[in-house]
Amino acid sequence: MIPRRRTLTASGAIEAQNKILSAIKDEDGATWIDMGRVLGKSDDRAAAYGNTASAIDLPTFLAGCHEWGARFADPLLALVGGKWADVGAYCTSDERAALTLASLLPAVIEVEADGLTEARELLPHEALIRRVHTLTSAWLEMIAAERGRV
Repeated sequence: MIPRRRTLTASGAIEAQNKILSAIKDEDGATWIDMGRVLGKSDDRAAAYGNTASAIDLPTFLAGCHEWGARFADPLLALVGGKWADVGAYCTSDERAALTLASLLPAVIEVEADGLTEARELLPHEALIRRVHTLTSAWLEMIAAERGRV
């Protein structure tokens, strides 16, 4: 099966940019002067990015990402199938961690039902156990890194 291509238009990108900048301005009770300061632009240039067909440049996009992170970047990155992730975040892609953990639980309950856990009982669940181990190991590394920053 051929994957479906996303259609990206300049007008769609600018419309998304206008909406998100205007929304952030309104939500934060900011002025275009405030917005321009964050974006490294004048107030009239910031207003143009939020109200016209003027596309932001890469340094301006990065300034917005630096200040607002996913709040700014996600609606724009979604246009190309992307999503903001902070450095150190663990991306599980299509696999949800909670579902992986929940899938292992019935197997563990069955294995432990007799009060003994033997390797032969675990073998059928090895792939799932390894996925859970990978997830929890990544989480522990993230916790350690966060504690190191604090």
